[in-house]
Amino acid sequence: MRDLVRLLGCFDGREDLYEAFFDGYGRRLTEEERARLLVETVLDAVSGIAFGSTTGDPELVERGRRTLLRCRAGAAVLASRTVDGGDPR
Repeated sequence: MRDLVRLLGCFDGREDLYEAFFDGYGRRLTEEERARLLVETVLDAVSGIAFGSTTGDPELVERGRRTLLRCRAGAAVLASRTVDGGDPR
């Protein structure tokens, strides 16, 4: 999952690349894997914000903040799909 955090971060805003990756991967992530990916992504973002703040790297801080916003939206979607019984793709 930690490897996927960085890799999938490269696809930000490019749903076509995300879809192509998983087509090549051969399967979608399970609900448990998606939840773990979300946790690992949040941890990576917070780590980047902390490191960027300490070293004076505003781009790293901003990237971490954008990631957290994306995770917040993703968590809401994941929760609604799980509650509604939909595909957690």
